[in-house]
Amino acid sequence: MGRKVARESHYVTMARLAHDLASQQLPCYAHRNSPKRYTQPQLVACVLLAFQLGLSYRDMEEWLLASDKVCAVLGLGEVPDHTTLYRRLRQPDLVAMNAELLARAGVEEQGSAVDSTGLAPTQARAYYRSRSGWDYLHYVKAL
Repeated sequence: MGRKVARESHYVTMARLAHDLASQQLPCYAHRNSPKRYTQPQLVACVLLAFQLGLSYRDMEEWLLASDKVCAVLGLGEVPDHTTLYRRLRQPDLVAMNAELLARAGVEEQGSAVDSTGLAPTQARAYYRSRSGWDYLHYVKAL
């Protein structure tokens, strides 16, 4: 009989790709006097995974607490706090790295989602919008 090949979770694969990508583009530490608890590639890989999973920083912290294999791939001895995760890089840098991660993983964007809920595209109440003159009739959600 042939040897059975162990399958690897998609999350572990994405964590490995994200960590490799961040390691190639970032130094280990942002400053020579940084506390050195986590490397920048570890934290950025966590943020990129949060993007992929659609999780908030708080939810990503909880997800990492439950994901021993992902933490092992990232080399995390302890899970970073959500406040540590959101302070890492500027948004444009993270978006560019996320696009590169998707390209390396072989994921192609084929379209956009359509919102059919009928809910307002803003957090403002309808009364406030009508009183302030906001016009959201021509608001486009998908770009």
